[in-house]
This record gives sequence, structure tokens and C-alpha cells, in this order.
Amino acid sequence: MTFEFAEGGVGRFHGIHPVLEAILRAAAADPWERCPEGSARLLPPPGEDAELIEDWEDHVRPELREGFSKARSVVEADLSAMTQEKKGDWSLIIPADHTDAWLTTLNAVRLALASEHELTEADMAADEEKTDFSTPKGMALLQVNLFGFMQECLIRAMED
Repeated sequence: MTFEFAEGGVGRFHGIHPVLEAILRAAAADPWERCPEGSARLLPPPGEDAELIEDWEDHVRPELREGFSKARSVVEADLSAMTQEKKGDWSLIIPADHTDAWLTTLNAVRLALASEHELTEADMAADEEKTDFSTPKGMALLQVNLFGFMQECLIRAMED
């Protein structure tokens, strides 16, 4: 899978292997449904004060959750427009005005997966040749790394 940045702010991932295509489509899944335990990390309460927590639950949390849902909807729409190339690989266009939604969504899914599967810094730094991708933890690590690569590409494109 490669990334190119075109004029007009359009980012394009192409040469996406069909296995990675399926993993990418999972990025649009709601992290609260996909990783209920890990998602607690996405919207933690603001402290110990009961009144502050109640206000946060009533006013802030729903708005943040709605923001995540809107971003995820943008990602879902972009993924539904993904096209298959001649050699069977896939291509994904990310318009410049969708970059923030992608970064938000990928980050939320990465955090939820890392928390849900208790991924550590050592796991993240481990030699990929020694990772067992047939396990749920190994698959989560693959997803976290793939989504991190995509975030890095999008951020670098924004900086250029």
C-alpha cells in the first residue's frame, strides 16, 4: 500500500491488498460497539467530583460522542467509495476536507484497540516477524500499526 498526495489536497492510498481493504473497512466501525472495554479510554470523566462528572455526562460527553460519530460517518462514506484497481488491489481517495475526520476516527479506533487488547509499548515495538497475527491481540496490533501508518501519511501531507 502506498500513499500519494495530489494537487488540491487529495490524498490517495493505492495498491491496497484485499486483506488490508477488509481491515480498512473496519476503521469505520463504531469503537464503542467494536471495543466496549477499550472505548472507556476515549471519553474518560474529568475527575472525581460527582457534580462535575454529572455535568460532563449530561453536556460534554454527548457532544464529544456526536463529534466522533460525524467523523466516523465521513470515513464510512470515503470507504464506501473505495475502488478496485485492475490487478485486484484497492484505491482509497481522501479529500483534504476529510483529513480531520480520518485522523479523529483512526485515533479513536487505535486507542480503543490498544486498550481493549492491552497493547503495550513493547508490543508496539516488537519485531513484526515474531507477531502472531492469527490471535486477536496480533490482529489488533496489525490494525493499530496500519491505522498509525495512515495517520502519519495524512499528517505529513498536511504539513507539505
